Amino acid sequence: MIDGLCQPGSTECGYSVMKFMKEIVDKGVEILVDDNVGGGKDEYTDADIDGVREECSSFGATIIFR
Repeated sequence: MIDGLCQPGSTECGYSVMKFMKEIVDKGVEILVDDNVGGGKDEYTDADIDGVREECSSFGATIIFR
């Protein structure tokens, strides 16, 4: 079983999952070897989660305002 990073609070689960999946897509499946996901961190920071929120907002805006 793959052990992902912890979320900082109880409401960020979806963002943590999206961040986890994005790292796998960006860096390839090799990142799953030896628990390399998250760059050695045990938890995503609020800044990490904010980055995911910002990317999702930007993507949504480009779809809506094409």
